[in-house]
Amino acid sequence: MTKNSYRKHANASHFPEKAKNYFLILKKKSQLTYQLMLLSHLPSFNPLAKVIVYYHLRLRENSERVSIWLINKLRDYRIYKTIVFLYSPINEEITSYSWTPYTEKNCAGKCDSVYILDKCKDNNVTQFNAQREMFPLDLKGCPLALYAVISEPYVLPPERKLTHERWNDVYEFQKGGEINLVKIISQFTNMSVIFRMSRKEDNWGEVYKNGTATGGFGLLRNDFVDLFIGNIEVTKTIRKWFHPTVSYTQDEMTWCVPKAKQAATWDNLIIIFQWSTWVATFLSILLMGLTFHYLRYKEQTSNTTKWPTYSILMTISMLLGNGTRFEARSSPFRILIFGWLCFSLNMSISYESFLRSFLMHPRFEKQISNELDLIQSGMPLGGREIYRSYFETNNASGSYLYRKYNSTTFSEGIRRAALDRNFAVVSSRRQAEYMDQKLGKGAALIYCFPESNNLYKYGVVLLARKWFPMLERFNNIIRRVSENGLINKWNEELFIHRIGSDGTSTIVPLTIQHLLGAFMLIGILYAVSVIVFIAEVVLGSIVKGKWKINRKPWLFKRN
Repeated sequence: MTKNSYRKHANASHFPEKAKNYFLILKKKSQLTYQLMLLSHLPSFNPLAKVIVYYHLRLRENSERVSIWLINKLRDYRIYKTIVFLYSPINEEITSYSWTPYTEKNCAGKCDSVYILDKCKDNNVTQFNAQREMFPLDLKGCPLALYAVISEPYVLPPERKLTHERWNDVYEFQKGGEINLVKIISQFTNMSVIFRMSRKEDNWGEVYKNGTATGGFGLLRNDFVDLFIGNIEVTKTIRKWFHPTVSYTQDEMTWCVPKAKQAATWDNLIIIFQWSTWVATFLSILLMGLTFHYLRYKEQTSNTTKWPTYSILMTISMLLGNGTRFEARSSPFRILIFGWLCFSLNMSISYESFLRSFLMHPRFEKQISNELDLIQSGMPLGGREIYRSYFETNNASGSYLYRKYNSTTFSEGIRRAALDRNFAVVSSRRQAEYMDQKLGKGAALIYCFPESNNLYKYGVVLLARKWFPMLERFNNIIRRVSENGLINKWNEELFIHRIGSDGTSTIVPLTIQHLLGAFMLIGILYAVSVIVFIAEVVLGSIVKGKWKINRKPWLFKRN
């Protein structure tokens, strides 16, 4: 496509494919600036493409200085793969120049020296040097400036602060999945890594539609750093102004809420059976007790009273597996006793089996596990500010969550959910699991919604500045690291004490709390017994006193 930089160019949005090569023919050096301004505003602009510049030297112009000037002008637009053809009208000779961005003395800085590739005169081409690799495999310790945001387990807190001649925010990082990945990249490319970090927590910053940015995004946008790490999620706006690496792992954005508390244990002895079973058992005891009393009374034993208290107590005693005494004489009476014993044996075995199951497997209150439960609970909710826009929708739940959303840092949201138990936070699942493991020291404190109720999934990337020339090599290294399983190994090392997602499978030792219901029941029965005993003593004293009063007049009259 032929471009004329002095004329207004038509809209080229219909041609978004990136250019592979550029060939610029210049009559004047100033034309290069106009050409680059035109090309940089086209959707096909690609600074990583190869560029050839053809220029006629003027009188008294030095070919080497001109080639350096042209190369540096192209470098201002992040174009490095450059070959300059200079035609000298004095000797009618064409000389081609090129440069090496990465050397022992230069790390993609301004060009200060060039070398001759070929010379052509009278259709005879003479080669002086073979073209050198623009981006050699060995970058000879060139700096790789990174900006890191602490996002455990991707980026763990630094070990110490370092002194640097250029920046005062350089730190030494040792742990974290992305820290390990960046160090592997630096070893493959022989680059020295410089980690920069702000003291401000969660200083990702924000990217606006006009390209301006704050925080870490601002440093990357203004080319103060080469890479930005810290659990980066790529959005449409970020992809427009930066170039992400290939995704090296996948994470999930979900809601994390306080884990449901363990249910009360005092009612363990009661909730083993449903209420209908208890009612049926009570009615069975009452019915069989009355039946046994009727049969005993019918047989006219010496100690039989009109009250069925004794028979009912013996019926309960048989149900509990204790010894009883029934002097059954008739066959129906004995058959009923045998049947009740079989029923009691079955109930005792069932009750003991369910009781053991309840004592060995802790019960929990109803767990908030979806957005409907979260809304009904009325619990405060929120997370990082950038996630709030996700809920700006027209559906009822989304608009409600958008209005109730509280902006806070990730660590503060997780702590409120885990320790204060009064907050629901939007979080990446891997970050929440790691923080839960760290805060709970192995015990689950928060519960993240299951995968079916995720907000969305996203690929985690390292974010490079736009048109970073080493990006393709970094991508190849990341692919090899991922294919060799190193990333999975790092995750396993960080989550070595991973616990179950629901936490209910944890085996806990039996404590007095699990038997609290039994002790409470015994205490209640003892209290009832004491009250009945006192009532009997008081009633007996009253009856005895009345009997004495009624008897004294009779004794007086008789005398």
